[in-house]
Amino acid sequence: MRSYKVCYLGHDREVVLALERALSGTNMKFMSAFPDGEGVNQALEFGVDIILWDKDNTPLDEPVPIERIRKMGFASQPIMVVVSEGDSESAIKSLAAGASDFIYKPIKANPLPRIIAGLNVGQHQKRVGYYVRMLEEANEGIKTILASLKDPAYIVSPEYQILYMNPAAEEIFGEGLRGGACYQVFYDRIEPCDVCRKGSGSARWRSVLKNGKTYRFISVMVKNPRGEIQKLAVGVDVTPGEEVKKIHQTFISNVSHDLRTPLAAIDQYVSILRDGLGGELSEEQVKYLDIIRKNSFRLRNLIENLIDANNILSGKFKMKMEVMNLKDIVKIVESQLEEQARGKGITFGVQVPDDLPPIYADASRIAQVIANLAGNSIKFTEQGVVQIRAGFMPRDEGRIIVSVEDSGIGIPREDLGKIFDLFYRVESDKVYVEEGAGLGLSISREIVRAHGGTLWVESMEGMGSAFHFALPVYKSKQVASQTPGERQGTGG
Repeated sequence: MRSYKVCYLGHDREVVLALERALSGTNMKFMSAFPDGEGVNQALEFGVDIILWDKDNTPLDEPVPIERIRKMGFASQPIMVVVSEGDSESAIKSLAAGASDFIYKPIKANPLPRIIAGLNVGQHQKRVGYYVRMLEEANEGIKTILASLKDPAYIVSPEYQILYMNPAAEEIFGEGLRGGACYQVFYDRIEPCDVCRKGSGSARWRSVLKNGKTYRFISVMVKNPRGEIQKLAVGVDVTPGEEVKKIHQTFISNVSHDLRTPLAAIDQYVSILRDGLGGELSEEQVKYLDIIRKNSFRLRNLIENLIDANNILSGKFKMKMEVMNLKDIVKIVESQLEEQARGKGITFGVQVPDDLPPIYADASRIAQVIANLAGNSIKFTEQGVVQIRAGFMPRDEGRIIVSVEDSGIGIPREDLGKIFDLFYRVESDKVYVEEGAGLGLSISREIVRAHGGTLWVESMEGMGSAFHFALPVYKSKQVASQTPGERQGTGG
């Protein structure tokens, strides 16, 4: 049979003697000590199973400091309070503060049954604590798995409150929406749908989300560490054409490399002819060769962009990571963007506070993202404003939110789910836009993902657009976990 250890912390000698008499001849070991640092250390070395704390250790008008006692090292042991006979107010306050029980002094009745009951409560609390820890570990494991998914997943309460969204869901709906009603945030409804309202178990449904894509969802009921029921839903993108994306990437990889050799030959022979090594040329022939050279240069840039895009989208790229201030990164592209905006008569502004926490990032890649987003805003804005704003959000140990907002033509709802697709370009007769390959937004999203962040868009046709991306703030362990200066990209 196990021998339990009981400790009295106090100055009352009569209580000590009464407890020694009551516990003698039992399988319990007893010690007493003063409630100071030395006494607490003795109790900890003793390996005490239950604490009897004398209320006289605490000033008369103050409650028993249960939390402070636990921080002394008695995290899981039951704490019984010894109070003066008739002091029922202190006894009640002690129970309210977290004590497991109390006994009156002077001790007249045998305290052993109360001590045994207190030990049973302690054992029950330990079991509950163990199961809570197991549930917490399981929940964290589930969230780790959900965070790695490329399709949306979320957890909601029985009252339809959003408790968790994985990065894929945040890329569709945006960050900072936890606590909102799921039917409003996800489906633009004013009340819960029938699937949620009527379903008490697992469910399946299809839905077109804010990004215009169709998802097949499955939900199950799970318990959190407090035993509360929550609904976990995971979606799978079933929009036709997802397989085509994989074909696109393979096509890019093969064709872009195959085009390099003949294009190099064209450039070489154009240079030979242009330098007169093939004979004297007329002015008109020189003009034709200049046109060939110009378009060859455009094609070569396109091929290099395709190769770069394929490497990024496949995760086959490395980033030169360093601790950076966002304001310094914005400055890399600020003058170029100002010039573009000035050329169209658009007001351009930057609002980045000086006191933002630093980020751990590849400065050139994040500058590329900002240039892509702001460049698009300038292209699709004929008059008005384009601005870059940044701020801090105290979530997940801190996030920096960067927003690129414009007063341009906006994005049609049916295009919102496609603008991050490879080669996709929004067609509009409301604004003239020079030719582009439709790579910028796909590349930008993958760069942000590789930094552990999310990129999403809000837009209404005719009202302008706002692109947002969030990056985690710098933590020293990020550097320790990476090869100095480098990080491998993660493919989409």
